[in-house]
Amino acid sequence: MESIRASISNFFGGELRSYTRFSLTRQADGDMSRVEMKSADTENDEEIGDGMVDGMLTRIQKPHDKCKSTMKTLMFAVFFLTIGFLVGYLAFRGQTPRTTHTVTEPSPRPNVPMNTQEQEQEQEDDYNEDYDEVSVLHFSDILKMLQESLTGTELEPKIRKVSEIGDHQTGSNGDLTNALYIKEEFTKMLQQQNVWIDTHYVTLQVNSKSPNRIWIVGGAKNKEIVLEEKNSKVYCPFSANGTFTGKLVYANYGTEDDFKELQKQMDVNGTVVIVRAGEINFAEKVFNAEKMKAGGVLIYPDPKDYQLNGDVAMFGHVHMGLGDPRTPGFPSFNHTQFPPTKSSGLPGILAHTISANVASHLLPLLGGVDAQKSWKGIGTKLGPGFADDNGQVKLEVNNVEEMRPMHNIFGVIQGNEEKDHYVVIGAQRDSFGPGAAESGAGTALLLELARIFSKLVEGGFRPRRSIVFASWSGGDFGAIGATEWLEGYMSVLHLKICMYISLDKTIQGGNDFKMYGSSMLHNLIRSSIEMVKSPLSSENIFKKAQAVNSNWEETVLVPIPMDTSVYAFLAIGGIPTVGLCFVKNDKYPFHTEMDTVETLLQFTGGNLEAVGRAVAEVVGISVIKLTMHHSLPLDYQKYSNELTNEIVKFQKYTTLLEERGLTLQWLYSARGAYFRAARELSNEIDGSDLSDVLLCRTYNNRMMRVEYNFLSPYVSVTSCPNRHLVYGRGHHTLHGILEQLALLEKTPDLVDFNVIRNDLAYATWTIQGAAEALAGEVWTSNNDY
Repeated sequence: MESIRASISNFFGGELRSYTRFSLTRQADGDMSRVEMKSADTENDEEIGDGMVDGMLTRIQKPHDKCKSTMKTLMFAVFFLTIGFLVGYLAFRGQTPRTTHTVTEPSPRPNVPMNTQEQEQEQEDDYNEDYDEVSVLHFSDILKMLQESLTGTELEPKIRKVSEIGDHQTGSNGDLTNALYIKEEFTKMLQQQNVWIDTHYVTLQVNSKSPNRIWIVGGAKNKEIVLEEKNSKVYCPFSANGTFTGKLVYANYGTEDDFKELQKQMDVNGTVVIVRAGEINFAEKVFNAEKMKAGGVLIYPDPKDYQLNGDVAMFGHVHMGLGDPRTPGFPSFNHTQFPPTKSSGLPGILAHTISANVASHLLPLLGGVDAQKSWKGIGTKLGPGFADDNGQVKLEVNNVEEMRPMHNIFGVIQGNEEKDHYVVIGAQRDSFGPGAAESGAGTALLLELARIFSKLVEGGFRPRRSIVFASWSGGDFGAIGATEWLEGYMSVLHLKICMYISLDKTIQGGNDFKMYGSSMLHNLIRSSIEMVKSPLSSENIFKKAQAVNSNWEETVLVPIPMDTSVYAFLAIGGIPTVGLCFVKNDKYPFHTEMDTVETLLQFTGGNLEAVGRAVAEVVGISVIKLTMHHSLPLDYQKYSNELTNEIVKFQKYTTLLEERGLTLQWLYSARGAYFRAARELSNEIDGSDLSDVLLCRTYNNRMMRVEYNFLSPYVSVTSCPNRHLVYGRGHHTLHGILEQLALLEKTPDLVDFNVIRNDLAYATWTIQGAAEALAGEVWTSNNDY
C-alpha cells in the first residue's frame, strides 16, 4: 500500500498529503452496516474527537488548506477520468470486429468502346478500386467464387427429380412431395431456422366426372367430335360451365388486333370462336372474345406454330387475373373468414382446349371470307358457319371447383447490415404434365443458387441485405402462390423487397437472351450480361444482343406475360421485378405432356447445363450487386423516359379534349415534376458520401418505393388489382385512357366522358404523387404550377 501511495505521490510531483480510510462502526443493535470515511493529511493525523450525540456518530477533523484541497480534487478527477477513458476504449475496441467482410461498388463509368478482354478488366477494376473500408473480399473475389461454384452445377438430375414425379399440379400429392424435397434441400443449405412454409387454401377448377364435349349440330353432319383419350382430361380452368351453341368463326390468335380486323368482315356476337394458341395467353384470348360478345372459345395448337403430335392439346387457365379468383385482392389463408365472392376477371363464357386433330375436323368446314395470308394455318376461311350447310358447333363444359391446400416454401440468407431489406428469387414448382422447362428448370436453378450463395457466405461473402429463395405453387392457375403471398403481406413487402427475380420458364432454348419487367432494372441486367459469356457463342450476352441491334433493349426486351409472378410483383405489388430466359426460334410446347427433359435437351441443342450456368451467373451477379453496396442500383430516372413515351401519345387528342373543356397541361406538369425529382435526387446522391450508411438507406427507401407509388390509389384493389399506371391493366392506366380517347374520337355516343375525365385526373395525381415521394420531404415539394 505504501509503495502505491509513494508512486502516486511521485506522479503528482510531491508528497502524498491525504488519503481515505474506511471503517465499519458498530451500532447499538450490533449492525455493522454503517460506513465511516475518514480523510487525513498524513497517516498520523489524529481525530480531535469522536462521540455519540443522541445516538449519532460525530467526527471533528482539523481544518485543511482550501487551495491545496481544491488542487488535490482536480488532480484526482483528471486521474480517474483518464483511467475511465482508457478502460472504455479498450472495452469498445474489444467489441469491434478486426475485419469487415463488406464489399463496395463504385458508380459505373461512362461507356467507352473496348474489346471484350479490356471490358472485363475494366469492370473488375470498377468494383475493386474505390474501397473506403477494410475489406476481405472484393467484387472480383466474389465473382471468381461464383464462377468456380458454377462449374459444379448439375441441373439435369434435379430437373428430372421434380418433373418426372408424376402428377404434380397445384395441391396434388406430387406437388406436396416436391415441396417437402425443396424444404429439405433448403434446410441442408440454409439451416432449419432460415426455412419456413406459407400455406394457403385456394379454390381451383378441375375436371369433373362428366367430360367436356363438342358436337356439330343443326346441319347434315350432326355428330359428336370425339376427343382423343390423351386429351380427355386437358381443360381450361376457370371457364364458365354449361352449354352453348353457335356458328363457328376463326379469329387467328384472338388478339385485340385480330378481333378488330375480324369485325370489319362480320359480327362475332353469338358465335363460337376458334383461335390458335400463342402470342397471348388463354385468358386474354377468352377475354377478347367475350368483349366481342362471343359465346364460346376453342383453342388449339396450329402445326404452323408448334411442332407437336396432332393429338396433343394445351392446358391453360382463362382467369383474366392472378391469384385465387375467389379471394380477389386479399389472401386465401382461411376462406372461412371471408364472404363468398369472385374475381371480376372470371369469364362469363365457355372455353375449352382441343388438339390440332380435333381442329382439323372443324376448320376445313368453314365457309365465308378467305383468311389473310398471315392467318392461314389449318384454317383458311373465317366463317361464320360452315360452307355446305347451316351447321353449328355445340360446346359443353363441366368443370368443378375444389378447395386445396397449397404450400409456398421459403429459405433465407439473412443480411448483415440491412436484413429487413431483401432480394427475392422465385420459381414455380407445379405444372400440368412433366413441366421440365415450365417449372423443373426454374426449381433446379433455385436450388443451385441457394447452394451457391450459402457457399459464398461460407467463403467470406457478407451480403448487406437478405436473400430470400421462394418456391411457388399454383403457377399454372395464374401465379396463385406468388399472388396470395403478396396479398397476405401487401402492407409491408413494398417497403422490404429491393427486387424480385423470376426463374420461371427461364430455359426455352440457348440462342437468344430475353428479359421482361421493370425498366428500373434494365441497366442492372445490362451490366450483368456484359460479364457473362453467351452459352452458345464466344461473345458475352450483351455483345451478342448488340450485334443484332445497336439498341440492345430492342433486341432483348419482350412484353411481360400477364400470367406470371413477374406481373404479380410489378402490377399488384409495386415491386421492381425482372424475368430472364434463353429462347429458341421455335415455340416451346409449354403446358403439354411433351414438356419433358428430352424436349428441353433438344431445344438447347444438348447444352442444357451451359445455358443453365449462364442464367445462374446472370442472376448471381445481379444479386451480388444488389446486396453488396450501400446504394441500390435502381434506375429510377428510367421512368422519365417511360412517362414521356406514353404521354406524348396523348398529344393527338389535345383538340378533342379542349372541345370538352379539358386540358393536358396538368398531365404534362406531373411528368415534369417526376423528371425534376429524379434529376435532383441523382444530383443529391452524386454529391453525397455514399459510405454514410444511414444516408444511403434514406435514398434507397425513396428508390425502392417508386414502383409502389405508380400503383393508382384511386381504384379498388378487388375490382382492379393490376393498379400499376404503366404496366397495369384497366381503364385507369395510361394505355387504358388512350383506348378510351380513341373510342371517344370514333364513336362518342358509346363513351362516358366523365369516366375519361376522372381517369385522367387520377393518372395525373398518381404521377404527381410518385414525383413528390421521390423528391423526399414535404418541404421539398413544389405544387406551384
